[in-house]
Amino acid sequence: MILLAAACGGEPGGPDPFQPGRDQDGSSTGGGGATALVGTWRSVVVVQVPGDLQTWTTVWRFEADGSCRQTVETESLAEGFPRVTERRCSYATSVGEITIAYIGGGSLTFRFSFADFSPDRLILDGFEYERLA
Repeated sequence: MILLAAACGGEPGGPDPFQPGRDQDGSSTGGGGATALVGTWRSVVVVQVPGDLQTWTTVWRFEADGSCRQTVETESLAEGFPRVTERRCSYATSVGEITIAYIGGGSLTFRFSFADFSPDRLILDGFEYERLA
């Protein structure tokens, strides 16, 4: 005869450890429970286009107060110099999604998760980001 016993550790009703960055109700604003997102994240993508090779580096900075900043640096081998754009924003999370509202207009909603449950490997809109800070 095999007996199985279930045990539970941690606080009852505490946040789900498999859903980092969320409050108990599954949603949050930047300061409310998205602590797993707070920090600086970078993704680098190399793209070959006809006659050129480009490197796209995207850096997201998520603050605990719900503010954020997106910096995109595009460097073209053909042009030989980088182009940098920076956009300030605010964010809120909800059940595996993050909504970014850009200062000056426009918003986007992305799916997000953490690769291999690592707090240092963010998957945002299908792209993997590494934690810088």
